[in-house]
Amino acid sequence: MKYGEKEFTLQLKNKINKTEQELKEVTMKLGQIYTPLFQKQNLDLFMKFEVTNGDHFDEGYESAVIIFINNDIEGDMLHFYHIVVWKCSLTFLGIPLSKKIFGSKVIGELVDESLSDIKVELETHLDDLLELPD
Repeated sequence: MKYGEKEFTLQLKNKINKTEQELKEVTMKLGQIYTPLFQKQNLDLFMKFEVTNGDHFDEGYESAVIIFINNDIEGDMLHFYHIVVWKCSLTFLGIPLSKKIFGSKVIGELVDESLSDIKVELETHLDDLLELPD
């Protein structure tokens, strides 16, 4: 769901914080469950909840659940997957910008899915990766 600067309120910040905290916990729990399963296949699973520095409403702020898998023997990255939870960016007429120009706006986008839907998506994705042939 997209939010304009006028909608950047304490209520929205609290909602973002709550969502981030819940997904951080889900990420830790899934990491504990799935890491040994991947290790049995000589794969390293890295799951983390990552947040850029700064305030939620600063352009460039992003929080996301990140999954990547490395080959345990060769160390090559085999897979990368991420779900953006909250992202705040600078735009002009809907086009992302790297520098502020006259008329540009800061918009934020919060993941539309519910916590349970995201958890199911992550579990399904991890299960699918475990079933891939070597």
